[in-house]
Order: sequence, then structure tokens, then C-alpha cells
Amino acid sequence: MDTAIAPKTVIDCYSFLDAFASCGVYDYTEGKYNGDPAVSYEQAQANQAEYLLDQAGCGQGSKLLDIGCGNGRILEAAKGRGASAIGITISPEQAMKNNAKGLETVLLNYKDIPESWDGRFDCIIANGSIEHFVQIEDVLAGRQSKIYSEMFAVMDRILKPNGRAVTTVIHLRLSVDPREVARGPGAFRRGTALFHSAQLTRDLGGWYPAKDELIGCVRPYFRLVRREDGTDDYRRTSEDWMRAWKRIILTNPRSWIIFAGKLIRHPRHTIGFLDDLLVSKSWATQFWDWQGQGTPTYLFRDTWEKLS
Repeated sequence: MDTAIAPKTVIDCYSFLDAFASCGVYDYTEGKYNGDPAVSYEQAQANQAEYLLDQAGCGQGSKLLDIGCGNGRILEAAKGRGASAIGITISPEQAMKNNAKGLETVLLNYKDIPESWDGRFDCIIANGSIEHFVQIEDVLAGRQSKIYSEMFAVMDRILKPNGRAVTTVIHLRLSVDPREVARGPGAFRRGTALFHSAQLTRDLGGWYPAKDELIGCVRPYFRLVRREDGTDDYRRTSEDWMRAWKRIILTNPRSWIIFAGKLIRHPRHTIGFLDDLLVSKSWATQFWDWQGQGTPTYLFRDTWEKLS
């Protein structure tokens, strides 16, 4: 399998988000609200971590790998269970901050996991990272299924027999033409489906699998043992995000310094990302009903069991 440095857009995306962890927004994936309108963002994120660890079978003495570990919530929760947990990330900021907190984190692309890790782990969690593994160029070249199959092959070789992998992944529900999306958001009227899709592809760096695409890529490595739809949870999380970001921008002078620094170093990415979150709301739109056709995407929490 070819190894590669993660696309710069993905690294820039998380570097931008990580700058705001000190302002109170730590998690970038959906929380788990369990249908309760009274559940807070922070509690929903804690619920999500516990659910994923339960599905992975992570407990006292377990060896866990968190692929795309973010700011370490799952690592911390696993450590609280008495597990030995390692995270990998392509964000230097995340790796530095997690290690400073005593959470073992390696700056590493999943494609470059060494052979010395083979058969090392009882369980794997990839919470919101897989959306970045395929780029628009891969889709145009027809490589996406190969990339997902290779991803499961990596998970298979580093898991112990009968190990589990748990993933949370946004999937496409309404089809979009990647050739059109590749033209960029400037080719479309603001607010249209193609505009939103092109905007997110440009600024976040990635492409979503179709509904059952991953299921077709797991053979001969895993079987799907549980699938849970968390689309509405991501809608609620995104709304909580936007409220938090607006509050931070209006009330926290530290955020103004952060914005200024990011704007100077990465002007296009900073402006685009703020547009995605707060102006065009391209991010949140993917979890809203689209003109009576349903949400453009699904969010699935999937539990995979290794076949041998």
C-alpha cells in the first residue's frame, strides 16, 4: 500500500479548529443526546465516548487505538476504564496537547502504521476521521473503494483475533456529481446543494462514502454487527457548535487574536471555514432536511467484528 502525507487541507482544517479548544470547543464529531432535549453538548460528547468504548468492548486491560483522536476525549475515557490507549493524529497541535495531558498520542497517518503494531490491539475507534481518507481526486479516479478496503486491511492486521473496530462516518444520502463538485463553490449559486458540497470539499478536505459503500469494502476482514443512525445527533451538535462559536466570537477577546493570526497565515482557509460554519452554514445544512427530500447525508455509528 502506498504511504502518503495527509492532504494539507485536512491538516489546516484541524489546526484551525484546534486553535479554539482553549476557548471551550473541544470536539468536532457528533455527541449522543439519546433523544433528550435537556442533554447538554458536553454531556452528549461524554455519552458518545462511552458508547463507542462499550461497542468496542474496551475495558480494564484492553489495548485501544484511536485513529484520528482529536483532543483526546476517547483516550481519556478509555484511560479511566483502565485501558491502555494510544491515539494517532495528523495534527501537530493535537499530538502536542494530548501528550502534555498524559494521553499517549503519535503524529502519524493511519496509512503509515508500522508492522511492529501488527496484532497489538484489542479494539480500534475511528470517530469522525474516515471522512478525510478519500479526496475528490480519488473519487474522480475511481480509487475510493480501494482506499476503504486498504483501510480495513490496516485495521485487520493490527487487531488481535476477534477484535472490534468502531467507526462514525458521514455517508452521502443524496447523490452529487463529483465532476461538478470539483469545479469549486464559485461555480454555483450560493445556497444550492452543489455550492454546499463544493464548499465543504474544498475547506475540509475529503469525500463521504455512499450509504453501503463501506459494507462492500470490509470483506474479507470484518462483518458489521451493529449500525446506529446518529444523523439527528450531528444536527444538534452542529447547532450547539454554532451557538458556542458565536458566543466565543462576541465575548472572548482571545478568539479575536486567534482569528487574526489564522487570517494572516491562512486567509483563504480561515474565511472559507468561517463561511461554512456561520454564514452559508454549509456544515449544518448537510444534516437538515433538504427541500423535502430528507437530509443530504447520514451519520452512521458502525461496529465491525474481525472475522479471524
